[in-house]
Amino acid sequence: MLECTLEELFHGGLRKIKVVRDVISDEGIIVQEEETLTINLKPGWKKGTKVTFEGKDDEKPGYIPADIFSIQEKRHPLFRRQGDDLEIAVEIPSVKPLTGCSLSVPLLGRETMSLHFNDIIYPGYEKVIEGQRMPTAKGGKQDAKANMLFS
Repeated sequence: MLECTLEELFHGGLRKIKVVRDVISDEGIIVQEEETLTINLKPGWKKGTKVTFEGKDDEKPGYIPADIFSIQEKRHPLFRRQGDDLEIAVEIPSVKPLTGCSLSVPLLGRETMSLHFNDIIYPGYEKVIEGQRMPTAKGGKQDAKANMLFS
């Protein structure tokens, strides 16, 4: 299992993992060997994506080793992933929903985006943020949703 942050699954990147495995020495004795594996995380990978390293698992006579890592997604403090959608709950002071407003909304990667509202905002209101959806494994990003909450 390899736990990844939402940012890693959004942007991609390299991740190094130390593994200890049993190998058969030239003398036929099983010894432990430590090795660092590098995983190239692709933007858009999802929970359950499998990464295989042929020949990198414990060696046993008559067995072809392959170490398999399954991608798991760490919980994010602001965003929730639903398929390729990213959702964020934004609190709005109770007077602003009726008068229109501008809000600064955080994005993945510590950036922010200013959203402008001219219409009346109500409980359950959703605002689509263009270009901020999770990338797909085939490439490209679409739109994200911001769910508005009132405080």
